[in-house]
Amino acid sequence: MSSLSDVQFSRFAETEVAKLLTLGRPRGMLEVMIPMTDDERRDLEAHIKEHFRVSLALQVKACEELYAHGRGYRLQKRFSVKLERLIDDILFWYFFGFMDLDTMAFRSPVFLVPSKVVHTQAVHQVRGNLVDFNFVASMDPSSNDRFHPYACDPAELAGRVVKVLRAEEGKRRTALKASRGSIILPAGTILVGRAA
Repeated sequence: MSSLSDVQFSRFAETEVAKLLTLGRPRGMLEVMIPMTDDERRDLEAHIKEHFRVSLALQVKACEELYAHGRGYRLQKRFSVKLERLIDDILFWYFFGFMDLDTMAFRSPVFLVPSKVVHTQAVHQVRGNLVDFNFVASMDPSSNDRFHPYACDPAELAGRVVKVLRAEEGKRRTALKASRGSIILPAGTILVGRAA
């Protein structure tokens, strides 16, 4: 009998995150899609049902073992990204989790982290055109490490994503209200008028 391949494990982890986003609380509020291509490093994309303008792209990073550290355990995930494929966007986030193969589920806590935070706080080294990342987070719920603010129970993941999406929708609504009455012109256009 052959062992579980990296491709099998990765696909299973992505499917498990999609399940958490769909069945987590608030249950059924998110629509989750798997992109047909992976050119933009999106494993999953989610939006609030019937709110099509704002969606969150997720890069899923899962591991199948934890590392002992003192009396507790740490989740550690190493990965590399080419510089030209590095995406820092308010709506591009990473999911990190430990997949317990005995229970076939993510163990608490899991981590939902903005790309900008990962790209600034988990950099291990830069080698030419390649950036090596080393995400290390404590699995202890009482930890105060740098990734603790992004930790949550797997059942809370959907609620965290909904909160991010609603906040972004609110920002966009505010910006739209502020721009009412503005004229939208092609780039490079200069508008000339009389002084008021």
